[in-house]
Amino acid sequence: MKLIHKTFTILSTLALGSGVFVSSNAFLAPTVLAQPAPMVLATLTQQEFNQILQTQPQTAEDYYDQGLALQGAGNLEGAIRSFSEAVKLSGTADNYFARGLALSDLGDHKQAIADYNVAIRLDPNFAAAFYNRGMARLALQDQTGAIADLSQAIKLDSSFVAAYYSRGLAYYNAGNEKLARQDYNMAVRLSPGMISAYYNLSQQYQTGGN
Repeated sequence: MKLIHKTFTILSTLALGSGVFVSSNAFLAPTVLAQPAPMVLATLTQQEFNQILQTQPQTAEDYYDQGLALQGAGNLEGAIRSFSEAVKLSGTADNYFARGLALSDLGDHKQAIADYNVAIRLDPNFAAAFYNRGMARLALQDQTGAIADLSQAIKLDSSFVAAYYSRGLAYYNAGNEKLARQDYNMAVRLSPGMISAYYNLSQQYQTGGN
């Protein structure tokens, strides 16, 4: 049984400057990028989950599943070790990507980028790998690199809401408020409930936004 990553965002919460106006009455605070979503592995019973953690892995798939379970349990170092074993046994795009996510969660964005690079080389259509590499670059304040990666993620998946939102932040940080607004508005059009998932500081907007 191979579990599948359901969550593609990194866990780091980034402080990215002054906030961004996204409409006439909404203002997004700067620290809402990449808020952690719960790790969703698959529909598993507690017994199945425990079995994955307690079973000695034999195959790359076993190590991959164990890595996801450990990551979901918050044991990032253990997850990285398991994903590394999966990579040794089978250097697939999924295995490199999984280790990259765990490294990003741990805050090692440079090493995560190295894994995303391999995943993308192995699968040039891996939209989530482009997205997460863009997020790692954003964490390292590489706005140009982040915009390039997030744009590629959008090219591969035109409904990738988080990519529009994150590229908007990168554009804003790069000083291009016009393109930032366009991306935020697109994200909201694609997911109308998105604003409620973040900080909606309309009153702050009405008083000057500072």
